[in-house]
Amino acid sequence: MAFSVNTNVSAMAALRTLTTTQSALNSTQRQIETGLKIAEAKDDPSTFTIAQGMRGDVGSLKAIQEGLSFGQATVNMAEAGALQISNTIIDMNKKVTQSYNDGLDISILQEEADALVAQINSVVGTTVFNGVNLIDGSGTDLEVLSALGGVTQTVTAQDATVATLGLTGFDLSAQSATLTLDNTFAVAENNTITMTLSDANGTTATHIFEITTDGNALTSAPNESATPPTFVHAVTVNPATQSNNEMVGIMANVMREEGFAVNVTETGVVEISHGQTAAVATTLVGATTGATTGDPLAVLENAERLVGQIITTLGTASNRLDSQSEFTQLLVDKLEEGLGILVDANLAEASAELQALQTKEQLGIQSLSIANQRPQSILNLFQ
Repeated sequence: MAFSVNTNVSAMAALRTLTTTQSALNSTQRQIETGLKIAEAKDDPSTFTIAQGMRGDVGSLKAIQEGLSFGQATVNMAEAGALQISNTIIDMNKKVTQSYNDGLDISILQEEADALVAQINSVVGTTVFNGVNLIDGSGTDLEVLSALGGVTQTVTAQDATVATLGLTGFDLSAQSATLTLDNTFAVAENNTITMTLSDANGTTATHIFEITTDGNALTSAPNESATPPTFVHAVTVNPATQSNNEMVGIMANVMREEGFAVNVTETGVVEISHGQTAAVATTLVGATTGATTGDPLAVLENAERLVGQIITTLGTASNRLDSQSEFTQLLVDKLEEGLGILVDANLAEASAELQALQTKEQLGIQSLSIANQRPQSILNLFQ
């Protein structure tokens, strides 16, 4: 082998080995510091790109999780309000039952009933979470983001106001209206049943229930902003396929949804009660109108039925949101687990490798030192 002081092949080889060792040592140290075997694109470009996409999905799902939590809290607030209204109606039932006892001052019981109705108003008005009220009848549904891609779950807004529950101006002595149906009873397009509600001060509202057999626009004109207001409700029936009993049942259900308590007797009398005195007029063939003693218990039973439907709807929505929240958390966990498999460092392996590389580095330094001293042996030739 030629001796040269200009080119030290051994030193260059030792330097290359040492540089490689130090590069590997730096990489291992970075794994230990970050806990990641792929922390940058240069570590593994394709895997790093996949990991970044997974991190984006995890971030989005966590944002969805926050939205679901907001939705759950909003629905839970509405459920609590509806339950309180249900309990208040139960208290009203007690007052109504007491009013049937002789010797009690009904005016005092009426004051207590009025206070309970005011309490329902208060509950409806204060059942708000972050500006959202699901039971005030505003009609604004709650859209809850529930999955990637903008998928939402809709929580339908409910109406637990005293007007919808049939408790506006609740009067223990209010009269009920009756429809007596005879054997000529028949239903035709645009027939109407007009319910007029009144208290001691006069008419408070008019509800028109219009028969529609063809699905076309109703002919009755609503004026809900007037004083007193007029409301129009469609009663959709099909005389060609439905019996009179079925059509009367449909009519009764529509009335119940608007806060009227309806009782259809076996003798063909339809008793229609409300929190206020109710008078009825109709264009139905074979139907005569009348009045009877009011049934406040029936009014409260119908109100409790409506509140029960609200509680059921909100409870179902709450269960759906809970299930979606659990599923979203599972997706986050699985994505993070997969991300860890892709990019997390095996610290036990990295620790062992670190010790090995540190030893190799020391050996490399010694090797380079020996190689650097080698040209000095040429001096012996000139002694």
